[in-house]
Amino acid sequence: MPRQSEEFYPRAARRLFLAVVNQAIFDVLENKEEARSAEQWLLSRNFDTYVALVDGDTKVFRQGEQRPAA
Repeated sequence: MPRQSEEFYPRAARRLFLAVVNQAIFDVLENKEEARSAEQWLLSRNFDTYVALVDGDTKVFRQGEQRPAA
């Protein structure tokens, strides 16, 4: 088994976070009633905190707001 690195990779962490968010959104859309915890997490302040840590822009996840073009 490969040795674990003590290095932190922000880009990898961001991608992992986005994968988790995508799965939570998929669960909410596909499983509605069974996905209450995913929906609650997506609407929580904790979610906003995680977004701020990996991206800094919570607006992209809020009510149809889009990021300005880079």
